[in-house]
Amino acid sequence: MEILHEAVQTIPRLPFKYYEHDPLTDITVTPHWHQGIELNYLVSGTVLKFVTDGQTAEYRPGDLWTTNRRVVHSASGPAEVDWVEFGLIIDDDFLQHQVPASANWQLTLHGASSASEHPQAYAQVRQHLVAIHDLLATPTTDLVRLKVLSHFYQLVATLGETFTAPISAPAVNPNQTLTDTVMSAINQHYADPIDGNTLADQFHVSLTTLNQQFNANVQMSVNRYLRLIRLMNARRLLLETDHKVAYIAMACGFPNSKTFNRNFKSWKGVTPTDYRQAYARYHRIDTSCL
Repeated sequence: MEILHEAVQTIPRLPFKYYEHDPLTDITVTPHWHQGIELNYLVSGTVLKFVTDGQTAEYRPGDLWTTNRRVVHSASGPAEVDWVEFGLIIDDDFLQHQVPASANWQLTLHGASSASEHPQAYAQVRQHLVAIHDLLATPTTDLVRLKVLSHFYQLVATLGETFTAPISAPAVNPNQTLTDTVMSAINQHYADPIDGNTLADQFHVSLTTLNQQFNANVQMSVNRYLRLIRLMNARRLLLETDHKVAYIAMACGFPNSKTFNRNFKSWKGVTPTDYRQAYARYHRIDTSCL
């Protein structure tokens, strides 16, 4: 499975991409990532499973949540449900130009728990997002665009004031292009015998530089990111197939089943075999969700 990089196309003359779930399509979204911060609003439906970097959260109608930049994420839910969901992905160049400190934002808006902790700010984010949704349903004249921007700026300000946790400023100048290129290579070739050293050689940088860039842009080392992608794909094979654990280990880039077992248990708290026995019965509704 290739984890895709989504090239986000913003609305003309607006600093974000707006999306709305098409009721004629499945709610399932395959694993992908993008540079910009994403804000989601589940209006109606049922429980939506949303996975970020291998960790599953469940969102229910009325929930708002954010996805941080460069985080691999996916979603799944029952196909027969009438889903209403919309949201936006903020153009990262625009955001960092307007708010340089946002380069070190870690968004913390996560549904009901955030609504309970910050009810007023949570309601404000929802109000502005719904207003943007309603305005974009009309012809986008210059005056409508100004109204949309007014709500958008207030939405971003509320996110920044209430729903962010600062991360340490990087000690190096972030090279986002390098990080994105190496992430794409890992997502396509995780099954190959690659590691931080071979990737550093391939992209003509030192391993120290590559790790500095990954830590600055993704908040993890290159080898940790590679390990996570391998584990996420192994989890999918455990739930979707009857392949033996040793086969899955090799197919996902682990040198042997012993190394795979140790890494998987460190990640999920149980061995691959125990995980499959506990969760494989749910795979019919969860196969697209890492």
